[in-house]
Amino acid sequence: MKEIIEKYVNEITLDLPDDQQKELREEIYIHLQDHVKELIIKGYSEEKAIRYAIKSFGNQDKLNRELKRTLFPYYKPIRFVWSVILVTAFLCLVSYSSMEYYHPEFDNHLPAYSVLMGMFIVTLIAGLGEVLYEAISSLVQVKWVLNPWLFFLVPSLIVGGIQTPQLFKHPEQYQGSLWLDLYAVPIGAFAYIISRQLFTSLFVRNKNNYNTTKVN
Repeated sequence: MKEIIEKYVNEITLDLPDDQQKELREEIYIHLQDHVKELIIKGYSEEKAIRYAIKSFGNQDKLNRELKRTLFPYYKPIRFVWSVILVTAFLCLVSYSSMEYYHPEFDNHLPAYSVLMGMFIVTLIAGLGEVLYEAISSLVQVKWVLNPWLFFLVPSLIVGGIQTPQLFKHPEQYQGSLWLDLYAVPIGAFAYIISRQLFTSLFVRNKNNYNTTKVN
């Protein structure tokens, strides 16, 4: 019983600040444990009692999203802006580095309009992806479908795979670093996922450490 309830509680409090996470885990665990005991007294088997108690409490992924929304009302917009900026910077770095590597004889630089256009494209694609992700997450509760790595990376790899034949059909168009253009979407998607997780690691999971340091 303990292991099943603990796993469920851990999923509800996933990625919350350490102080609130510990407190919520204790409260939810005690509540579920008491509910299970009441059901057992009424004649339910332990297995059924656990299943009914968890079902009555609610879906763990939905509860986790609601807790994050309560504790961090601007969590998603800030994470989105953070990710767009990091992905744009990363793609600009890749572009500049590749041009320097393949064509050091040129005066390679990134005009401001190119950076802004790149940021606009990243914002558009990532924004559509996030909207679709939120829509699906509210309808589907299958965990592997909601995995960010699967959701964002797999479609981008498919796009890259569809474009790959162009490299063999028209190799003259993709000399030097230009072949990277075919894989800009999967490269950007990979960077976007890393940026999302980095934001969580730096500003959500370690929020408690920041607050403790500030108080001291």
